[in-house]
Amino acid sequence: MTQTAQRPSVKETIKRLGRCIELISMDPHFNDISVGLFLKDRTLTVWSYSSVPGTEKRLEKIRDRIVALGDLETVSDSTNQARVPSGDILMQPMKFMFREAVEKDPDQLPSGPIEAPDNKSTLTFTVEGEQQDDAYVYTVTATGEAARPESRIRATVGGFMRYGGCERLTPSTFRFPDGQKHDGFVRLLLPYARNVSAIERMLEAEDMEGQMTTQTLGFSQS
Repeated sequence: MTQTAQRPSVKETIKRLGRCIELISMDPHFNDISVGLFLKDRTLTVWSYSSVPGTEKRLEKIRDRIVALGDLETVSDSTNQARVPSGDILMQPMKFMFREAVEKDPDQLPSGPIEAPDNKSTLTFTVEGEQQDDAYVYTVTATGEAARPESRIRATVGGFMRYGGCERLTPSTFRFPDGQKHDGFVRLLLPYARNVSAIERMLEAEDMEGQMTTQTLGFSQS
């Protein structure tokens, strides 16, 4: 039996691992293989059809990065699975998490204060959170010069609503739909939240690329 024949079909993979919530058509840090993130119940699985030597180690590296980026838990008896420990399954933030885990420098993880420069002014946004009554609330502030900094802050909160499903509480504050703390996702989403229109164009292009890959073999099997 050939290696290709031994690989599980797309249908078998989906039945075993759940639905594919994100697909990266080419991993820039490992032989341009395609990598997918699957979700079943509260378990996430990093998967590839590739038979390139070293693929399993690369999937483990990606798994470890999503655990760190998304404040997830590792599945102890697996090298490519993680578990959402509590709260809602935040689909859109998890897609950004997976893209970050695969495409960015595999030896670097963001740390320190949650902040990012504005792309339309000299402002720098900072996001901090605190528990308020029954919800964990995040506040966006900005330092630097801009004609209307309050409008840029409001727009950034709108970005968290768009990409994180968050609820706006005031022009500068928001919470996630489950009311829980999600610092990892806030850090991931801030660079996207500050520039919604440009990110929309990028995501549309990437969705088209992913659809083309899915419509051929499900994943690149190189």
